[in-house]
Amino acid sequence: MNLTEAKTFNPAMAVMSFSPPDSTACRDRPLAALERLAILGRYDTGEPVYRCNDSIEHWYRLVSGAARLAAVSGDGRRRIVDFEFPGDFFGFGDFCSRQFCVEAMVAGTLVARYPRSSAERLADADPQTARNIRKAAFQSIARMQRRMVMLGQTSALEKVSAFLLEMSDRSQHCASSAVFLPMSRYDIADYLAMAVETVSRTLTELRIRQTIAFRGVRHVCICNRNALKTLTSGLTDRL
Repeated sequence: MNLTEAKTFNPAMAVMSFSPPDSTACRDRPLAALERLAILGRYDTGEPVYRCNDSIEHWYRLVSGAARLAAVSGDGRRRIVDFEFPGDFFGFGDFCSRQFCVEAMVAGTLVARYPRSSAERLADADPQTARNIRKAAFQSIARMQRRMVMLGQTSALEKVSAFLLEMSDRSQHCASSAVFLPMSRYDIADYLAMAVETVSRTLTELRIRQTIAFRGVRHVCICNRNALKTLTSGLTDRL
């Protein structure tokens, strides 16, 4: 990992290959005071940002690239809990040590980290910063809640359709039908609690139905968004 000390951090200088909707960028502008605490780190594919049981000394923000938040069982089984995209904050916690690990999914993933003690002092002194930190934490909680509802779906078609809609909504070009998936099929399977073979078969079925089309290994075009919504059996109305 290559760390760069940053007295002043300007997110606009980073090239974002996968970004949230423009409204998110507007919402995060009041975080300029927090960004002055940022220390930048660049990570290769699969490189950990932090590991399970690490002490909670920093909060984090994904600047460019993508990362996965996962839990690993004692026998080595992995369960992905969330995907982090540019603009997402993560690493909050009330425990003494990390309950999850975070790994980069894209080479050159850029992450800003903020010393927790300094960030907390800033939040105590600056109500606007405190409000925006709370918003970031609430957004993380909301993503977890959506995933719980998604996992409650009974069929593979429902789960994969809901996943594609989620990725589309979190994409920078949310009005476009093109969706870039920085994660592997194995990552999607671990996120949806499915076998990777089932994920592949389901994506193929959606392609045969002409609901989606592949523009590459990681690029999917949503051809019929309404069909995906129908397949989720009203799930999107509850999110």
